[in-house]
Amino acid sequence: MPRRPTRPVRPVRPVRPDPALLRRVALVTGGARRVGRAIVLALADAGADVAIHAHRSGREAAALARAVRARGRRAAVLTGDLADPVVARALPLGAADVLGRLDVLVHNAAVFAPTDPRSADAAAWDAMMDVNARAAWLLTSSAAPLLERRRGAVVHVACASAASPWAGFLPYSASKAALVALVKGFAKALAPAVRVNAVAPGPVLAPDDDDRWRASAVATTLLRRWGAPSDVADAVVFLATAPFVTGAVLPVDGGRHLRG
Repeated sequence: MPRRPTRPVRPVRPVRPDPALLRRVALVTGGARRVGRAIVLALADAGADVAIHAHRSGREAAALARAVRARGRRAAVLTGDLADPVVARALPLGAADVLGRLDVLVHNAAVFAPTDPRSADAAAWDAMMDVNARAAWLLTSSAAPLLERRRGAVVHVACASAASPWAGFLPYSASKAALVALVKGFAKALAPAVRVNAVAPGPVLAPDDDDRWRASAVATTLLRRWGAPSDVADAVVFLATAPFVTGAVLPVDGGRHLRG
């Protein structure tokens, strides 16, 4: 019986708080699980207190908040459906109310699902746009006055499909392209007080039950391997602290964007 491929063992790195994030407050949407969880922990390790937003993952968010507090940082859990514009507008204000300020907004929450390009499915279009794009507009716009006071930063989680749409995921790809447009537009509108950037992940969460798909995704990268949620989290921390970077969309895809 063939052995399943294993992920490379990553060395444990010492945690060194970044002075740019020490005792700052970050809000991470969709922060309870998967890539969002890695982002929360990376920000906490870098010194930030974190407001963790969750929709249906309140239990996981509460456990993650305990992990953040165990690192000596403050944590709060905020729940709500970002498809509701009232929730999206209120979330940055809620984070600042609970933790006293807001320095960094990370919009990681997203709706991701395949859509038949011949289905004319309006509900699928709205579901992707409401959370992936409209919530980004409302969150950033609402957070802007708070971030301007702190000369803060926004980091959105985009996707490689924004630049090269996936035929079976057109509403999703379109929503991420809209998100990239918002990143560049907000970078202009909120300068010089607030920096606005995005990461564009590639294959960083491999499915455990589809070796064939895993292998085909690896073949699209220059580095010939999968990444990890921690790779995205490291990029988010970089963009949250890089003082001379704004309006950038940073690929975290093992070079996949160069293959077209």
